[in-house]
Amino acid sequence: MNGRVPAILLSLICFLTLSASHVESARTFHWYNALFVFGDSFADTGNFPKSDLSEVTRQWYQPYGCSHGFLQDPTGRFSNSYVQSDFIAKILGRSEAPQTYRATKGNNYADNLGVNFAVAGAGVFEVPRKAPTLATQIDSFKKMLEGGDVAKWRLEESAALVAISGNDYARVANMSGSESEILGFIGNVTDEIARGVARLRGLGVAKVLVNNLHPLGCTPWQARPSNYTKCNARGNMAAEFHNDGLGKRLNASDNVYLVDLNRAFTNIVDPSDDPHDVPQVAKRFEEKLKPCCNSIDPSGYCGQVDEDGGAQYTVCSNPEKHFFWDDVHPTQAGWEAVMQQLEQDIKDFLHISY
Repeated sequence: MNGRVPAILLSLICFLTLSASHVESARTFHWYNALFVFGDSFADTGNFPKSDLSEVTRQWYQPYGCSHGFLQDPTGRFSNSYVQSDFIAKILGRSEAPQTYRATKGNNYADNLGVNFAVAGAGVFEVPRKAPTLATQIDSFKKMLEGGDVAKWRLEESAALVAISGNDYARVANMSGSESEILGFIGNVTDEIARGVARLRGLGVAKVLVNNLHPLGCTPWQARPSNYTKCNARGNMAAEFHNDGLGKRLNASDNVYLVDLNRAFTNIVDPSDDPHDVPQVAKRFEEKLKPCCNSIDPSGYCGQVDEDGGAQYTVCSNPEKHFFWDDVHPTQAGWEAVMQQLEQDIKDFLHISY
């Protein structure tokens, strides 16, 4: 009997230790029931309908998706593979972004882990491509809630991404007004983003991630005049005005987080001139401003073909060494490098520790 006491005590100690470990794990593991995505081509995973090849449907044609999965087929993403919404989903423990809103129409809603409402070309105001605005996307989300397609209990532990990346500012280039008029328009855009975030919170979304604006002047379509050697300072200044206004309007709280795309992009595409200060993440890319998929015609687009089907573009041999895929969008490697810089801060905001 006495000889068995140590063994019993040892077993009890082991049990309590394992139990304590399990409790600690339970405290730090935070599971989100659903991810809802809103915005534009930085987050769209196939909502824009496929039709004949054009600049607005090119994401459904080669060479888009050339690095995606076994089949290497286009998936409706503006990249060679994954985009930002996929990497946000990975942070939440998923394999990729949730089902597109387009896929839920006419079918029984199957993906209970969220919905992606983002559509390429979208902004907060009507744009030439007629993509649904942020407000319209949120209206669709509201209808799914009211119709029971999305269970309201899932919102108790839910996250949303709002990715508005500058489509509204296409009209600024055509403005002939004063600087104050342009700044006023930027204020209107950021007001609408903040209004959309407030609506999502009012509908019950627990945590909202909101992109700030990446350095617009460092996108290939802005850097092309310099043969991809430097960024356009004016474009970057516009992004700074936007980000300053957005930060003030959002009043980031425990439930709203501003995702600093501008810093993460800049660390890679416009690092310090001092080679000793260049971030390690920037050294991954041999081409920081030149896109992997480059149109032959300066006014053309990646994926464009002539009347005989001949390619009017070139594609690099190694997308992993290019930050940008086309004239605006990062490669999968580019998005991975951006999101790796932001991942820990996002996890801290969402109370995720795995």
